Amino acid sequence: MLPGSGSESKEKGDEGGRTYQDAMDAMYPGVLDAMKPAMPGVEPQESSNGNSECGGPDLLDGKDGSKVVSSHVVSLIGLASDQRSPEELTSGVVSRLTSQEGWQLEQRSDSSLVGHPGGVLKYVKKPGVGTVMISAYQFKTTSGDAIPKLYANIVTDCLRNPEWQKE
Repeated sequence: MLPGSGSESKEKGDEGGRTYQDAMDAMYPGVLDAMKPAMPGVEPQESSNGNSECGGPDLLDGKDGSKVVSSHVVSLIGLASDQRSPEELTSGVVSRLTSQEGWQLEQRSDSSLVGHPGGVLKYVKKPGVGTVMISAYQFKTTSGDAIPKLYANIVTDCLRNPEWQKE
């Protein structure tokens, strides 16, 4: 064994820890698995909301990129023939998600969707990893049909950015 090789790997493990990418990888597949049964055959639409810096000291200068919060949105748009309420849609996803290991329903007071009367918003947390905001509402088309929309906004905790200050 080379001198110092044991302590070097320990130091890397200590300074390493979970990254925001690890957190997204730990949440995304479970969220997708919980959403797909809500609207079988509907292709999920996805978009990244990007990353926000949250590392460093909390000074007037702002945060640095040593830690990052990452966000990704998955949405499903249903059919006019789907008469389930936003509550039914969100509850189904929450139930499937919380049946997976490590997920917990979060009770929050902000459970209505601003700008979407009758819409529902629920939060599910994976401690040490992040939170998913699951929401549903119905929108009216110009022909008067009510179409259900189901969203999941996956947001990681503020976690290490492995790309920060790499040279």
